[in-house]
Formats: sequence, structure tokens, C-alpha cells
Amino acid sequence: MKDLSLHILDIAENSIRAGASIVEILIVEDEKNDLLIVQIKDNGKGMDKELKYKAANPFFTTKSGKRIGLGLALLSQATKEAQGSFQITSGPGAGTTVKAAFKYSHPDCKPLGNITETLETLIAGNRDIDFIFEHRIGENITRFDTRE
Repeated sequence: MKDLSLHILDIAENSIRAGASIVEILIVEDEKNDLLIVQIKDNGKGMDKELKYKAANPFFTTKSGKRIGLGLALLSQATKEAQGSFQITSGPGAGTTVKAAFKYSHPDCKPLGNITETLETLIAGNRDIDFIFEHRIGENITRFDTRE
């Protein structure tokens, strides 16, 4: 995936398949601390410890008819390439949070891409799901909530 908006789209679609009714997307651009954070949080069915461990493995997927699941594995790899970190927090019935942090100035830090198009695709294709989007650039905050 060439940019982070495609990773966001993929993970948000995973959230929807996991039964989420709310998907929260947070992007933080913190040049002062040389940090770019992308976080997707949902209220879906969540994952037990074993499934969470397997989730970032490219040879594992819960999608029927497929043998590989590259989305989380590729995002994890992208964070490593940009001296960042990758974390999945989840529990059965507790939803899932995927957090990817990148060194903002690193030459291998992927561009954000077309976030607007990603949001349009998610919202138009999933009218029964509530999406909350927040983008922080320094002190400036842009927020969008489909419930409003």
C-alpha cells in the first residue's frame, strides 16, 4: 500500500466485518515531537489473546476463502521501516484499537494519501456505521462525526 489512507480503509473495513457500529479514526501529526500517529478504534467483537497474536501475521486471515491477510502485517512493516511502533489492543467483546506510530521526518514514513476519499468510501458504503474522524496537526484539530 502506497499511502496510509489505504491502510486506514483496510483496517476500518476489518472493523466493520467484526461487527463494529462505531469506528473512530485518529490522525496526529506532531512535528514538534517528530511523530505521526494513525489510530483506528472500534466497538466490534474484539479478539482474544491468540487471535490478536495472529492478526499481524501475513499468512493468517479470518476472511473466508482467503489464505493470506496482508493489511495489518503491511502496516506493522511500514511502522518498522519508519522507526515507529505498532500495537493492537483488543479483548473479546471489548472492540479493537490499532495504533501505528511513525517517525514523522523519516524518509520511509508513508504519506497520508487521500484521507477525504477514504472517508467518503467508508461512509457511502456503510451508512449504518457511525464514523468519528479526528485529525490533529499541532494545535489545529479537524473533527467529523457522522452522528452529528
